[in-house]
Amino acid sequence: MFYLHPHQFKTKMIGATQLLTSYKSGKRDFSKVNLTRAALIDVNLADIKFWRAYLAEANLGRSILTKAHLDESNLSGANLWRADLRYASLVKARLSNALLIRANFQQANLYRSFLDNADLRLINLSGADLRYADLSGANLSYADLQSANLEGANLNRTIFTGANLSSANLIDTNLNKALIEQANLSRAILPKIVNEIELEDSRRNKLETSSNS
Repeated sequence: MFYLHPHQFKTKMIGATQLLTSYKSGKRDFSKVNLTRAALIDVNLADIKFWRAYLAEANLGRSILTKAHLDESNLSGANLWRADLRYASLVKARLSNALLIRANFQQANLYRSFLDNADLRLINLSGADLRYADLSGANLSYADLQSANLEGANLNRTIFTGANLSSANLIDTNLNKALIEQANLSRAILPKIVNEIELEDSRRNKLETSSNS
């Protein structure tokens, strides 16, 4: 499937080999490059700058992208399985339908990012900034969202089965039809009005745990 760039930025085509050669020589700024479907598996790209880059359907599995700058980039349909993006910046980045199973986004900045229908099972998003992000239809089963900030995020149809949401900020979120079965919500800040969500099992489990301790 081909994804149109949301802002129609003019990008420069570049191959994976050229990118890696330039990176090894010390270059870090690869803003507005086009790496559609590029294979960048298990490579070290720490501190790289992919501002407004086009990486739709690229394979970045197991790659290191710590402290990378991916603001406004397009990673729709990309494979980021087990990728390391700790402390990375992905402000307004598009990761719709991306595969991020077991990826590490600890302390990452995903402000106003698009993660709709993404596969985020077992992802580490602890301490991440997800304010006003679109997580509608995303699968966050058994994800670590401890102390994550999801203020104003779109969580419509989002799956949180078994997720760790302890101390997370969920104020002003849209939880319509979200699935939060067996999630850890201890010390989480919940929205004032919660409709059509499955919170009862989670709350009941917490009460039973407290009474048995």
